[in-house]
Amino acid sequence: MKQEPKLNLSNPPILSVVVPVHNGALWLGETLSSILEQSFKDFEIILVDDASTDNLQSVINSYTDPRLTVIHLEKNVGVAEARNQGIRRSVGEYIAFCDSDDICLPMRFAAQIAFMQQQTEIGVCGSAFTCFDTLDRETVLNPCTDAEIRSLLMIGNCFGMSTIMGRAEIFQQHRFDQALRASEDYDLWTRLAAAGVALANLPETLLRYRLHAQQASRNKSEMLDQLARKIRAIYCGRLLGKADLLEQMYVETITLTDLSKAANAIVEYCNTHTDVSKYQFRFLLAWLYQKLPQHGIREWKHWSEIQELLHLRLDRNYRFNIALLAFLPFAIGMKYFDTLIKLKR
Repeated sequence: MKQEPKLNLSNPPILSVVVPVHNGALWLGETLSSILEQSFKDFEIILVDDASTDNLQSVINSYTDPRLTVIHLEKNVGVAEARNQGIRRSVGEYIAFCDSDDICLPMRFAAQIAFMQQQTEIGVCGSAFTCFDTLDRETVLNPCTDAEIRSLLMIGNCFGMSTIMGRAEIFQQHRFDQALRASEDYDLWTRLAAAGVALANLPETLLRYRLHAQQASRNKSEMLDQLARKIRAIYCGRLLGKADLLEQMYVETITLTDLSKAANAIVEYCNTHTDVSKYQFRFLLAWLYQKLPQHGIREWKHWSEIQELLHLRLDRNYRFNIALLAFLPFAIGMKYFDTLIKLKR
């Protein structure tokens, strides 16, 4: 691993900005310019070149700002570990992230720093963002409060990765999982939420998120869908606090007993957390049911009993489709189940 000389700061900057990049020469210049033109100036940029093979270096050479440090990785390690490398090199009190194809709006850092300094209980903060390609498209307004975020993480990711800023000690203690080549951000947010880290999103748009054909999220949709199901199921398992159930979820050797344990744990959890409904755990139960080694009449009856226990009140079509699995060959049933989950998400 090679590292270019870094500005010798007598006083460390307040903010470190981590920018991972792999073959991102096409848009990196716009990204770096949007960071360097921020109204808030007290930051360093840690650019982590994840073994790029394009003309990235020529783009980097066009920037002489002493706040920019470049780390060249000799082997492609993936975006999760590239971010971790940047975290290790950071010296700021706060760490922000920006992917190499997105554009920060000029007031982004100033707004987030002010919020984090005022709301000292918040550990990680994101914001709304606007998607764009040749033109601006939709604006994504994520939930703002810690309670809303914790609840919606049971359904899916509710942060834009390039909008994230957090206290450095949190990212030093909780790293991105380098084994994940996708959804590593969603995985980390669920782990932080389960560990009690307070989360927030600012309602204003502070970033433009670029849409393009090369993005992993657009090329690996089926894999991402499967991974997201597991992440949210394990997050729900962490909330329930049942170590034995969580262990089974990691190895995915699920039994009817595990399904019953989960149902009873949900009842217990919701009795002590009255702001959470049993219905919010439906995706955990669906994932557990899917991982059963077979879906026969016995499994269907057990699933029906759990629905009654939890008063899930799933609609008639959904109940019919689940029952239908008991009579389908296993392989066909799994494909059918995948379709049902997507429709009911």
